[in-house]
Amino acid sequence: MTTMINPQPELPMELRRAERLFQQVVPPRLVRRTGESDVFVTNLRVTGYDAFEVSVQLPAAHSFYGPTGNRHDSLLLLECVRQAGLLVGHVAYEIPREFKFVTHDKQFQFDPAGLRTAGDQPVDLVMMVTQHDVKRRGRRIASMRTEVEVLRDGKRVGTATYRWSCVSGPAYAKLRSEYKDAAPLPSDATPVAPERVGRVDEVDVLLAERSEGRGWALRVSPDHSVIYDHVIDHVPGNAVVEAARQAALLAAGSPGALPVAGDLRFSHYLEFDAPCHVWAEVVGSTAGGTTGVRFVIEQSGRDAVNGVIELLVP
Repeated sequence: MTTMINPQPELPMELRRAERLFQQVVPPRLVRRTGESDVFVTNLRVTGYDAFEVSVQLPAAHSFYGPTGNRHDSLLLLECVRQAGLLVGHVAYEIPREFKFVTHDKQFQFDPAGLRTAGDQPVDLVMMVTQHDVKRRGRRIASMRTEVEVLRDGKRVGTATYRWSCVSGPAYAKLRSEYKDAAPLPSDATPVAPERVGRVDEVDVLLAERSEGRGWALRVSPDHSVIYDHVIDHVPGNAVVEAARQAALLAAGSPGALPVAGDLRFSHYLEFDAPCHVWAEVVGSTAGGTTGVRFVIEQSGRDAVNGVIELLVP
């Protein structure tokens, strides 16, 4: 049976009221963040059995997930989905913060019209979160499938689904074995030109040219304040998603393209001690006018992450 909102003071009392709230973000620790500027979820309400409503605020500006032209970054919305799932997991299902979350796959589809900015004002969204296939290990949650419907002004503007599992601290240490204390080292590879992947600063470029072979090398930048904002023993998921986006932009030759849909599969952790190769190729156009790009991230001779990203090319 689902545990309703944890009565302990993890969330300030005003965040447990019945009304929707947008003005104050939740404590960063509940969404695996360090700084409040990178937290975008603002409230959680229980609406039914395994059903929740999460309030979200898209900032008018952000150091990494900033808007392009008159549209918010669609990967900002995907980060909001991730945070909504963590918030529900920690607060509603009482998953201890020391547990580790493992993402197996994620799919998303966003309406570009729903990403429009509002000048210098933030944009308020509501995410309707439902949990399916909830499995437990004893009294603790072991895994589930999260489905999210994104609403703006009451209208659906996106959906997302992802499967994930979680393990205790000791189980994770055993799983990670010799990698449990791994730390990122800065890459000395020359990044691709920022303007080729829709970026301005080199620190935000996650791909480097390879001296031989197709594709690009994955760059690790441990000083990046958003991607590496807390201690982690492998390349984090948001770095993987951003690298896939940048590879798709390079393959399509369109740095201003907007990812509007995707299907990503995570098979293995990306480790810090071996090079990662990223390649992508255009696989065709859809009936909706988007360009599909297939990508693969390889490490140690195996596919660690693969999938398809659909781009709306200007």
